[in-house]
Amino acid sequence: MDHLKSPLSARNIRAGYKSAIIHAYGSWYEALGQNKHDFFTKLAQKFKQHDISPYLVDGNSRTSRGLLTQTHLHIIVGGPAMYGPGILHAFPSYIWGFWYFDELGFDSNSSLRLTSYTSDNTDQAEAEFFFNGVTGYMLRENVSTLRQEQRFNTPLSPATAVIFCQRNNLALPRPNHLTTDQMIETAARFDPNAIVYVKLHPHQSKVGRQHILETCAAFPNVQTTEASVHDLIQSARVVITQNSAAGFEALMQKKPVITCAKSDYWHATLTPHTIEDLHAALENGPEIMRGFDYEGYFYWFLAKRCLEPSKDNFADRAWDRVRDKLMIA
Repeated sequence: MDHLKSPLSARNIRAGYKSAIIHAYGSWYEALGQNKHDFFTKLAQKFKQHDISPYLVDGNSRTSRGLLTQTHLHIIVGGPAMYGPGILHAFPSYIWGFWYFDELGFDSNSSLRLTSYTSDNTDQAEAEFFFNGVTGYMLRENVSTLRQEQRFNTPLSPATAVIFCQRNNLALPRPNHLTTDQMIETAARFDPNAIVYVKLHPHQSKVGRQHILETCAAFPNVQTTEASVHDLIQSARVVITQNSAAGFEALMQKKPVITCAKSDYWHATLTPHTIEDLHAALENGPEIMRGFDYEGYFYWFLAKRCLEPSKDNFADRAWDRVRDKLMIA
C-alpha cells in the first residue's frame, strides 16, 4: 500500500470511503511498512477488490492528525481509543493469532467491555473443540503475549494467589479500581501462612519496579518470581491482576480470576471495587466461579468477536465489519 509521508502527499487521495487510511502508531508503522502482518496485507487486497485504495500513515504525524478530520475509512493500529463514523481499531488480542477489529479500541477500551455474555446460543461441542485446541497449544508450547521462562517439570509450591503486575503509572491508579500495592497487601494479609506469588511486568519502569519490590518485602509470605505465567497460574488458588493479558490467559486453566480494573473480559472474572470486595473475592472466588462456562466464553470472545488472519474466511469477516461500520452494501 502507498505511504502518506506528508500533508502534501495526502492531498490527492480519493475522496470519502474510497480511501482507507491505516494509522499505525509507534513500532507498528515500520512493521506494517514491511508487510509483517497478514491482517493488513489480506485486508488491503480485499479493499482493492472493492475499489478502495489503502494507505499507510504514521499515527504520530501531522499527516495522520489532518486525515482524521476528513471523511475516510480510518483504521487505528496501536493508537488511542477513539470513536467516529469511519473509525475501526485493529490490534492483537490477548491470545496469539486473534485480533480485535473494533469500533472503540482494544483491550479494556474495546466495545466488548460494554457487551453482555451469554452461552445460550453456543454450540458446546464446537466451543469445547476450540477451547481445547487453543489452550492445548498455548500451554504445551509455553506461548504468551510476552516471552516466558521455560516451564518447570514439576509444579510450583501451591499459592493462595498469584498477582500479575502491569506497567502502571503508580501515581495514576485509574482506570484501576485498586492499586498494585492494595492487591499485594490484601492478598498477603488474607492468609499470612500461604504463599503469594508476584510477577512484575518485564517492561516496568525502574522506579515502579523498586516500589513494588519494597511493598513485597514487607510481607514474608510474598515471593517475587520470573516463572512462566502458565506455571504460576497452575499453582495458584486464584489469579489477581488489573486487566492484564495474563489474567485472560488464566481462563485457559479455568482459574478464578480477579480483575481490579476496567476490563473487556470482566464477564469471566470477579471485579472488586474496594479492598473489602477483594478480600471477599479471595475468600469466595473459587466457589463463585465453579461451573463457569470457560469453553463457551473463550469461543465467544476469540472465535466470534475477534478475527483470525490465518483462516480462509478472515478477509470476508473483516470486510463484513467494514460494511457494517460504513453502512455500505
